[in-house]
Amino acid sequence: MTEQIRSNRPKVSTMAIRLCQLLLLVAGLVYAYTFSHGHLDQTQIPGFIVALAVSWWLTPEIRSRAMRLGLVDKPGEDRRIHKVAVPRLGGVAIYISMMVAIVLMMAVCGRFPRQGGLLGIAAGGTLIFIMGLLDDLESIPARVKLGVQVLAACTAYSLGVRINSLIPLPLFIDWGFIHIQGGIDLGALAFPITVLWLVGISNAVNLIDGMDGLAAGVSLISAITIWSIAMALDLHQPYAAWIAAVLAGALLGFLRWNFNPARIFLGDSGAYLTGFTLGAVAITGVMKTATVVTVLLPMLILFFPLLDTSWAIVRRLARGKSIFDPDAEHIHHRLLRTGLSQKKVAYLIYAFSGLLGLAASWFVGQQVYYLCVCAGVLTMALFFAEVLNRHRKKQPRGEAQAMPAPDEPEEPAWSAPPAEKQD
Repeated sequence: MTEQIRSNRPKVSTMAIRLCQLLLLVAGLVYAYTFSHGHLDQTQIPGFIVALAVSWWLTPEIRSRAMRLGLVDKPGEDRRIHKVAVPRLGGVAIYISMMVAIVLMMAVCGRFPRQGGLLGIAAGGTLIFIMGLLDDLESIPARVKLGVQVLAACTAYSLGVRINSLIPLPLFIDWGFIHIQGGIDLGALAFPITVLWLVGISNAVNLIDGMDGLAAGVSLISAITIWSIAMALDLHQPYAAWIAAVLAGALLGFLRWNFNPARIFLGDSGAYLTGFTLGAVAITGVMKTATVVTVLLPMLILFFPLLDTSWAIVRRLARGKSIFDPDAEHIHHRLLRTGLSQKKVAYLIYAFSGLLGLAASWFVGQQVYYLCVCAGVLTMALFFAEVLNRHRKKQPRGEAQAMPAPDEPEEPAWSAPPAEKQD
């Protein structure tokens, strides 16, 4: 009798989880139809909720199928932290969750937005996602990947995702032959600068995707920050905020399965897609007006991935290596070698990114909005951690594990971080 009760517990837990996911999805759709009054530019919160529900449900399904097909990231290299094979197709869940949320919101509101560079973000993001997915399935040369990234950035630029002006100082010059007011028009330089920015941010997020939950968590915080800033009265870019909110929801649902110990990785498809989307919404939602603040804010929002990437490029060039050669000298690697666990390193970097996001929001008077969104996200994260994880059975370290069901994956056994590499 006792064994029968125990065997029924996973079924009850699975049903409860499915019910929560369904209620979230319905709540998002009802919110969009009623409280948003059918206005697509007011569906940031329901878009976030729907993307969260779909990602939360879809991620373990993708994981299960990737395990059956053997599409896993195997350990073996010194720079790799994980010690067991982990599926790497998390980008599929992110992409589908975003597309489903966007399509459902447009269906409920009955319109397709022609503002905010949405078509450029969707087209460029789809190109870079497909390239990343192919790389996850079968490795693609770095030069080919770079070429596709440039093509995706060019596509987004042609469809309205553009950095048209910059302003390093609040200048006003009118000398007849030189006229600068409120911003410096980039002219022909707008194209290469936009492409460089989009390709750079895409690769920056991919480079920090070297530890459980790091890239997804930092990107989630960046998406929330852009969402908050784009809603500021001075900027008021609701569609950019909408895309950022949808991305944040998809990342939060995915992070449920990606946080240490990770049961699935973003993969190149997820990392490139996330980075490209963040770079694009930073342009459309933050850089639309040429002021000192709006030009500097994206640097503040994406400070950690930009810092880590810049450091990696300088480090590799100084050693005479290609900038595409991977190593174990990223910031998270160095923090792990101090003796901190993966969870503590993740929390430390999350806190740092969160404070930068708060500072960025404060510059445009959106700190209260930002804190409210963060409070909601933290509440959901605590629900995932303290409620949903309690029913999961844990095996002793090193014990052989059978492949878990899609909705209840067991935690793999993890060993200590790798020792420092000897030069």
